[in-house]
Amino acid sequence: MAAGSRPAQVAYGPGVRLNRSGVAGSAEPAGPAGLDGAGAFSADPARSRFVRVVCLVVAALGWANVAILGRAMLAQNPPAAGFDLELLLTAGRRVAAGSTPYDPAAVVHGLQARDLFYSYPPFVAQVLAPFAGLPTWLVLTGWCLGAGAGLALMAALLARAPIGRSVTAVPALALDSALLALATAPFFFPLTVALLFGNVDAWFPLLFGAVALTLVSHGTAPSRATSIAGGMALAVASAVKLHPGTMVIWLAARRPQAGSRWSRGTVIAAAVATGLSILTVSLLAGGVGPWRDYINYLNLGSAADLASRVNIGPASQLALLVGDPGLARPLAVVFAGAAVVATIAVARLVRDPLESLSWAIVASLIVLPVTWYHYPVVLIPVALAAWTRSRGTARARSVTLALAGAVVVADVAIVLPVALWLAVLLLLVAVRRARRDSGLEPVLETVPAPPSSPGLAVGRTSAEAVGPSSEGAP
Repeated sequence: MAAGSRPAQVAYGPGVRLNRSGVAGSAEPAGPAGLDGAGAFSADPARSRFVRVVCLVVAALGWANVAILGRAMLAQNPPAAGFDLELLLTAGRRVAAGSTPYDPAAVVHGLQARDLFYSYPPFVAQVLAPFAGLPTWLVLTGWCLGAGAGLALMAALLARAPIGRSVTAVPALALDSALLALATAPFFFPLTVALLFGNVDAWFPLLFGAVALTLVSHGTAPSRATSIAGGMALAVASAVKLHPGTMVIWLAARRPQAGSRWSRGTVIAAAVATGLSILTVSLLAGGVGPWRDYINYLNLGSAADLASRVNIGPASQLALLVGDPGLARPLAVVFAGAAVVATIAVARLVRDPLESLSWAIVASLIVLPVTWYHYPVVLIPVALAAWTRSRGTARARSVTLALAGAVVVADVAIVLPVALWLAVLLLLVAVRRARRDSGLEPVLETVPAPPSSPGLAVGRTSAEAVGPSSEGAP
């Protein structure tokens, strides 16, 4: 650029201009008007509006189908829906009656991997005790609505967070991300199963999404409130299912990045403080007895027969493969140790925070002796962040195709659960493709410089109609 000249305001597409620093940005002020224009689906406002309407229609049909299916399953005798939630409510009723939440009859004949019994920490039943008197169908309805709303909220927040923000300023990205999540969720069978069963994993996209919001990306750190909320969410998830606790190890082992030290410390401190608070309140409410019973249940579960076709954990599947179900228990210990080592390794070696997080979450699933078909719903926030951060880039289409393939494979895997790992692999491919150091530059074409500004090279998108990132600014 010639000395003393000032960057011209050159149009890149609908609503996108070069600012005084030569960086692409929105020429329109943020607000409702921007939501009616170009977004993540297309640079053409008319096409974007059409796709949003399609998403709304698909979401309405999908969630209506879930409601109809749930009602039909609840009408069966015994009910085929809400049985996981019923276990929680039954435990809550025992707590409300002043008893232990655990069923002594569950230990009489030993346990199999597929047996249904309450095995969560006491505080889960204590939290649900006030709702134990309500009918299961009503609690299940609120359960599904709350989990769905949490998913949509997290999709919107991830699109605005450093970890999910695209390299170019895409208008209405948060709106488009939320609509896409609502439209896809009812047709993603692992999540549908978690919702219809009333399993707590239906809430994990919200909880793990809050953890993803705390990640520092390219020196941009989240607010302190976001870090505290993420730490609290991680503590709740870990207290409910234990295996998310390995994410604390992952956070502690991460190599420090610019702006990450204080953010990471805040997340860990909030997680530890919240965990201790949960334990303290539970002990004050119910005493030591329920926790003693809980430890006994953990010992009982360690002696259960883990080998099962529907237990997609590597220990179970390998034991079935060699024809010796008894190998599942010792193999589970080996794989758990390997998963912890892998968690530390990806924390230290994988630089991209989203990719590192995705591998750490997969490792946390292997820590468990049992891994059911619906457990990988915890990876939904990773998929959403990969999709949003790839918008307006050369690899946006390949990321979308990989994520769509993951959904299709996951749905087909309902007849062969172990095939769900192929869907996880496709997700990891999408996350890697969406890395910001993997050629995620805007698709640009060069146009002549304005006569008044000799030497100024101006780029314009031919497909995405967005400007270059700050690294490519003149």
